[in-house]
Amino acid sequence: MILQKLIEKFISLSEGKLIAHEWMGWFADHKNTVEKICGRTAFLKIKPKESFSGIRNLYIGQLGAFDWLQSVKINTTFSDLYKKGWEKEFEDFCKAEKQKEKKLQKEVEKKFGYLKDHYPKFFRQLTKSYGDSDIIEAGVQQEFIHNIEKELSMKLPEDLTTWYQNVSILKLEGIEIDFQELSTETIQKKQYLVLGEFWLYGDGDQLLYSLENQSIYIFAHEHSPPKVIKIANSLSDFVEKKIVTYLKEYES
Repeated sequence: MILQKLIEKFISLSEGKLIAHEWMGWFADHKNTVEKICGRTAFLKIKPKESFSGIRNLYIGQLGAFDWLQSVKINTTFSDLYKKGWEKEFEDFCKAEKQKEKKLQKEVEKKFGYLKDHYPKFFRQLTKSYGDSDIIEAGVQQEFIHNIEKELSMKLPEDLTTWYQNVSILKLEGIEIDFQELSTETIQKKQYLVLGEFWLYGDGDQLLYSLENQSIYIFAHEHSPPKVIKIANSLSDFVEKKIVTYLKEYES
């Protein structure tokens, strides 16, 4: 009698006669029986997944139940109702995601369009990569740059001044540059400006600006021994090439 009830339920599922709540409720009440009769492999194929939607659980359960019925020589029809439902749900999800991307792209263009003039490639990548957890704050006025120059007892190179006039804080995944945190540090007998962090080789790697040649370096502190590694010939190259490539790779 138990076997017959299971077969009847599987046939109903295969023929598309059950709704999600009905199927998952029945399975929850009879999962031990299903595993005992069908075996572990078939059970796992049929079992609803908590992260799946109702229609998707109906579809994967239908596939598993139909295969098991076929394996024990019980013929039944296979409805495409759940498959179409899942495909429609997935199509709607993709459309919603595209709408979110378009909305975000418009927001990025509105908020950061001014970056086009100096960093066009970086700006274009932002329209694809920028997310809710990212932070970009507008640049500082010249008087604040003069103040930090006094604190550091030096005049900032022109490319750095241009950057900070456009962006005061940049926080992306694995990248952090903050005007307020700008400092100097001597590493391996050479002086650098510490711009922030860029986790290219390891978490917490410092992002360095060479006062000697205006190139960009990473202090790979996890390297044995710790090592200063050049990653860009200039700040512009770093922003337009290195960050863009990094964001593309992270995105994929």
